[in-house]
Amino acid sequence: MNAIGNAISALNQKIGDYSSLLYLVVFVVTVYDVACRYFFNSPTIWGLELVIMLAGIHYMIAGAYAIKNDGHVRIDFIYRLLPKRAQMIMTIIAHLLALVFLLAVVYYGYQQAYPSVLGGETTGAGWNSHSPMYLKIAIPVGAALMVLQTIVCFVQACRELSNVR
Repeated sequence: MNAIGNAISALNQKIGDYSSLLYLVVFVVTVYDVACRYFFNSPTIWGLELVIMLAGIHYMIAGAYAIKNDGHVRIDFIYRLLPKRAQMIMTIIAHLLALVFLLAVVYYGYQQAYPSVLGGETTGAGWNSHSPMYLKIAIPVGAALMVLQTIVCFVQACRELSNVR
């Protein structure tokens, strides 16, 4: 499991590193759109849709990166007061609860993405992009990456718990 866990963690680290570049594109598109709107009185029809799509995709696929780097919110002031063994037990319980939720997101996300892909869902707005379809694909894919990373972290926490007295 160690080699597989390391591979999953490395994959999620790379995805998180590279997906952060999407926010550079979001920044450039936003600045361009604002400049067009306020200086030339000619807003783009595609700027907002593109920004929402890229930010949403980043949000979903970077979730596993946050799990890997322990970046999700937790109530630290209570957690730190507990002995190490209790902290590890809380971490294991949190991972189990996260797995239940994330598996539901994968399942129901797929239920939404599949017909969206088959129908080539579009926004129906001015640009009429396929951004709803891409966002719906990102939900089960991102959740699946989070499931894998949560399993890796769960196994690591169980190993740590066995070493804590």
